[in-house]
Amino acid sequence: MTPMNTVLAADASLGQGLGAVGLSSLAATGFIVLIIAIRNKSKYTKKYFDDRRPLAGLAAVTGILFIIAGGTWRMIAQGTHDLAASTLNDPNVVAGLTPAGTALILTTLAFLPEWQRRFPPTFLALGAGVSWGLAGASWGILFKLIGAMLGKLA
Repeated sequence: MTPMNTVLAADASLGQGLGAVGLSSLAATGFIVLIIAIRNKSKYTKKYFDDRRPLAGLAAVTGILFIIAGGTWRMIAQGTHDLAASTLNDPNVVAGLTPAGTALILTTLAFLPEWQRRFPPTFLALGAGVSWGLAGASWGILFKLIGAMLGKLA
């Protein structure tokens, strides 16, 4: 029988999938995996990232990870998003573009075309992941859901 003044508590690391890794370490790992996948030199990347859509998905998740990690990672992700979105926000390209419209266009450009090179869908998807958080509504739910799952890993 347990005495009444004894507190039973679980170890804090039980809620973390990979132990005390930290968001910055996960962001750095995501960045390294993206570079390896863009280069496409290993058997693993040729097997899993030969199609550009999984690569774009990895980039979008990495963009969200960069935002929630903060610091330099947030600046890299925000700069990538700003570069992609500023091209679209030109009145000669799309007049009156909203944040949700930016998210829709960047996601469409990252996932639908058959890209010959590996960098464009990666770049666009990284910006799309950031734009999901800025757009709100269903995009924001997607951003928060992925962010919460990544937060549990760290």
